[in-house]
Amino acid sequence: MKNEIEAKLIEKTAKVLNVDPSTLSGNTNIKTDIDLKSLEMVGIISQLEEEYDCYIKYTELMHANTISEAAQIIAEQIE
Repeated sequence: MKNEIEAKLIEKTAKVLNVDPSTLSGNTNIKTDIDLKSLEMVGIISQLEEEYDCYIKYTELMHANTISEAAQIIAEQIE
């Protein structure tokens, strides 16, 4: 499940940032590599919540440094 979520997170992040998804990976640092803003993250989370029909706690995602870490946190909340 984590790998699927990571792929979706990369896809949606690339779309929000208007970049090629191949430039992002699980190791991409959310805070320093792509400077993802909180409003952008909320939009991505909203899309994932709708797609997986769940609630994702934004406050827990604030602790994630990489896309992979964020995917793991989301996977734990969905399961």
